[in-house]
Amino acid sequence: MERFSINVAEDVLLDLSRRLDATRWPDDGPAGYGLTDAMELAAYWREEYDWRVAEDVLNGFEQYVVDGMHCIVEGDGPPLLLLHGWPSTVWEFNRVIADLREHFRVVVPSLPGYGWSVGLGRAGTAEMADAMHALMGALGHREYLVAGGDWGAHIGCRMAYAFPDAVRALHLNMMPLRKTESYPEHAAKAREELAHWSQEEGGYIQIMGTKPQTLTYGLFDSPVGLMTWIAEKFDSWTDELGVPRDDVLTTTMIYWITGSIGTSFWPYHARLHGGFALDQVVAAGEKITVPMTYLDFPREMIHVPREVAELAFANIERWETPDYGGHFPALEVPDVLVDSLRRFSR
Repeated sequence: MERFSINVAEDVLLDLSRRLDATRWPDDGPAGYGLTDAMELAAYWREEYDWRVAEDVLNGFEQYVVDGMHCIVEGDGPPLLLLHGWPSTVWEFNRVIADLREHFRVVVPSLPGYGWSVGLGRAGTAEMADAMHALMGALGHREYLVAGGDWGAHIGCRMAYAFPDAVRALHLNMMPLRKTESYPEHAAKAREELAHWSQEEGGYIQIMGTKPQTLTYGLFDSPVGLMTWIAEKFDSWTDELGVPRDDVLTTTMIYWITGSIGTSFWPYHARLHGGFALDQVVAAGEKITVPMTYLDFPREMIHVPREVAELAFANIERWETPDYGGHFPALEVPDVLVDSLRRFSR
């Protein structure tokens, strides 16, 4: 376990500026992240955004590398593992760590293949779950709480399924049931909504899961390509106020400076080729037994009915529908998430 701090070399930032200046802009198209929005965000990135501000925020937290895994570790109390997903990074939790460390020992890792854990790439959710459990053990925690959305929800479910004696409780803000065959026939509306979302919004899953390397070349080389690939998701998956553009750009910067966009695609490839999915638990007639809390935010990508979730979870302790928020609650509604996590721990 080694102390860690971030110090991006100035020549990396200068190279980024050069690449932004050399952007070749296409004609505007019929769908996707619009040209005007892209040009405005790129101009802000080039002229006003300051990476060093974000770097100072991250370096204000206690950071470590444990067996190659980058993590933030703050506070005392019951251990709480906070798991991000894609296209997020540890930055997603920067607003909530200070409040949560008053109640928990908060552990926020860069997932394997993400951020400063880039050397641990090519992992699916099962391998990530094993790595997270090993990390908590290395930090001295035989039992712990887990919270997350997106891949963090998938990984948390796998941990609760594989390590029920270690995971004391699970807090989710995305329900990772993604196969219509997991839904009973009488949940026809939910099945239709899932099928519609998969058709209209799920294309990124297919390309990142089937041809990740081909996509990586462009996003690894073009900062605007990377920015728009990420910004589109923040635009589509958040409530009407969204998140500040500095958060979108800091997230983009972490992928850019660590070169981790390609390895961040590997869970999609693993899942499309037989990796762990919560739907498998349902198909096997099994259930996750640890207590589970769920926040169903109004702008979450897919709304799974509680009756469907009950096919996978034997002990749903709390199911709430906040008035506002989307896929990134730690950035959109940090106060709502913090309040729920405090109550969750009790």
